[in-house]
Amino acid sequence: MADTQAQRSDGTTVAQFLSEHGIEIQAVDQDHAAQLGIFAAVPAGWQTLPEGQFPGATSVLVEPGLVENGFAPNAVLLVGRLSAAVDSESLLDCSFADARVMPGWNEGVGHSEDLGGWPARFIRGSFMAEQLELAVTTRYAVVGAPEQYLVQLTATVLADHADRLEFDVAVINDGLFQPVR
Repeated sequence: MADTQAQRSDGTTVAQFLSEHGIEIQAVDQDHAAQLGIFAAVPAGWQTLPEGQFPGATSVLVEPGLVENGFAPNAVLLVGRLSAAVDSESLLDCSFADARVMPGWNEGVGHSEDLGGWPARFIRGSFMAEQLELAVTTRYAVVGAPEQYLVQLTATVLADHADRLEFDVAVINDGLFQPVR
């Protein structure tokens, strides 16, 4: 896995890249994502919220047993069909800027890796939101050919719970792609 710290250092986010290239995203539901082999793996004790509760999200998971200060550990899966083909590597190189613009961002790791043979990026770190320190992992991938889909899976937990939920976050991240047979 190659370190990508130096890639796309101009700070362009994914949304900016798509806008600059006139590309729109059409969100897909859980069934469509499953046809692509994309799933939100649900660790023990976590719940999948009803589809449609968060418009644009393919799937949202929460861990209701660890709500603190009004915050519940969560994972959000976004899968969207791109309106036109993109250079996957150029788009994915922008994914790190999405995290790095978060207030008080403290990066742990960022690297390139494939997701079931598709190009992907992974970043882990922490940031501040409403006086809470949050630990986050985000995986981006571009899957499909000739029709392409942008996949983003973000798991967010209180930094104080990061060690306690490390296994759950790994289950969520590791279960993202299951090849369709």
